[in-house]
Amino acid sequence: MDYKSIPDNVCPISYFDTTHLVLRILYHRVNLCLSLGLDCMGLPIISTSVLTMRNCSRDSVYKLFRRLIRVRNKLGKNIKLLELGDIKVYLRISKNKGSIHVYNSYMMNNRDCSKLDNCITINNVTLLYMYLLIRLSGRNVILLNVPDALIWIARVFGIETAVSILDLIHNYMEKGELSSEVNVLLSMLSLLGLRISKEQFENALLPARRILHVLRST
Repeated sequence: MDYKSIPDNVCPISYFDTTHLVLRILYHRVNLCLSLGLDCMGLPIISTSVLTMRNCSRDSVYKLFRRLIRVRNKLGKNIKLLELGDIKVYLRISKNKGSIHVYNSYMMNNRDCSKLDNCITINNVTLLYMYLLIRLSGRNVILLNVPDALIWIARVFGIETAVSILDLIHNYMEKGELSSEVNVLLSMLSLLGLRISKEQFENALLPARRILHVLRST
């Protein structure tokens, strides 16, 4: 299934499973933010405002929230994705209440909203965030907002690198094996000072393989 496009006038929540939908949200956010020169930092993955999901009903939006919370409840607060020596990477899903700014069905932060015509503010909505929690060693922990990390990669290494990482995740979720896009990720990690072979990376992903069946069925 192609996560990048859907038929016209179709609600993406009804069309995609949870993983494909999250990939679609990330893909379109990165493209929009870079094409318009926006900051787009600090944003949640989704909110309960129907204005952020084109062609979807309020009931569909709330069903999506329940799907993601169900994933968290099944897999735990910190979902282990990768283990490489002392480095461990977890996915953390959290929710809270707050306000959002919306432009053309896309969430914006306050700074970006002030630059755009027809950007509106919606108060008292539930927000869902996705973080990567990276334990380096001992008590050393890094917490990254997933959309922020992807947008940073697109700015520093190019949007093609960011899209290759999304394609890599998509192909791994569908087939349970690494596709050729892994070489793009490994090259990026090497530039950041972490040299790792494809075989090492594949072994490090064994924790993620164990949760594939849950994500595919949600």
